[in-house]
Amino acid sequence: MTVNALKRQPLYAQVKQLLQQRIGAGEWQTHDALPSEWELADELGASQGTVRKALSELVDAGLLYRQQGRGTYVAPVPGDWGDDARLVTPGLFTEQPDELAREFLGLSRLNASEDVAEALQLRRLAPLLRIRQLWRRHGSPVALDDVLLPAEVFEGMDARWLRGSAGLYGTLQQRFGVRMKIVSEQFRAEMLPREEASLLGVTGMVADVPALCLLRLSADMDGRPLEWRQRYCLTHQLAYTVKHG
Repeated sequence: MTVNALKRQPLYAQVKQLLQQRIGAGEWQTHDALPSEWELADELGASQGTVRKALSELVDAGLLYRQQGRGTYVAPVPGDWGDDARLVTPGLFTEQPDELAREFLGLSRLNASEDVAEALQLRRLAPLLRIRQLWRRHGSPVALDDVLLPAEVFEGMDARWLRGSAGLYGTLQQRFGVRMKIVSEQFRAEMLPREEASLLGVTGMVADVPALCLLRLSADMDGRPLEWRQRYCLTHQLAYTVKHG
């Protein structure tokens, strides 16, 4: 964004963007308290009301949270499964999900297909980064992700960052100051393609059982679509469960 474009924004929007960038750069970590509204107002040369409006929008977006009488804090980075999705035994709604181990498989480049370009609001054949990662439960593969990101937005992405991180969303926030939020998800049953079946270790009779295919579109806090994700989940023994409330 140019300086002139920034100046055309309302002051509260400029404060919001600055705080967003500082959080993304790691100035304040998860559950750290931000300075008070008065301190931020004095530091940024803005009124307390302007700072309060900026903070309120960041709270509404999920980047911050408030504790009554105590202050405003940095919210945890959402995991790659979102805050509410999990794999559990079918029918056992109260079962505590087993933690899934993430295995980074690779980072490559490709060009956007027509449907992906449309979803990400890019030109057709725009350059994309492709991130592939495998999820294991008790050592056995249970899900496979293919994530597509606009290459121009995330130029300089390093495979070492992804290999050493707990998840993609944490890397995007830490390295690029981008906080992701899930916009929409679609689910359908689908037979696994050969390569995906091999990575998931699907053989024998299980190979004839459809997998759950999830398509996800995620955006940054300003609503700009930045992630297209396809996830295959093996659900012949597990249920993809979304917890509400």
